[in-house]
Amino acid sequence: MGQVIMDERDKPLMRMTYQGVPDDAEWQRHIAIMSDWARRGELYGVVIDAREVGRVSPTQRRGIMDWITRDKQHLRAHCAGGALVFASPLQQGLWTAISWVTPSPIPVKIFGDLVPAEAWVREQLASKWGS
Repeated sequence: MGQVIMDERDKPLMRMTYQGVPDDAEWQRHIAIMSDWARRGELYGVVIDAREVGRVSPTQRRGIMDWITRDKQHLRAHCAGGALVFASPLQQGLWTAISWVTPSPIPVKIFGDLVPAEAWVREQLASKWGS
């Protein structure tokens, strides 16, 4: 069973790391935490390291789309941006499909490595603070 590690140690830079394929309970737990981040009323940005995630089920993909739709106003107001770190074109393709159906209300950029992903999120945070 996989897990999603949520890391708030460097707030307002939040990190999520997928390890393996989470079961549905773990998937729902991590969506609930992402919803909490969006609804806290505090500015944040997130780096999502999905390089080790396995195949995400259609139900889990639907859960992400439902969450984006449900929390889009909170995301738009409080999340400066999301960096997605993927290891394969297939992962990028899945995100592209999700974003076609449910467009992201925040800036999102895809990376192959954590260092530039974190730098980009920090830039997004600085930009949002200035606005």
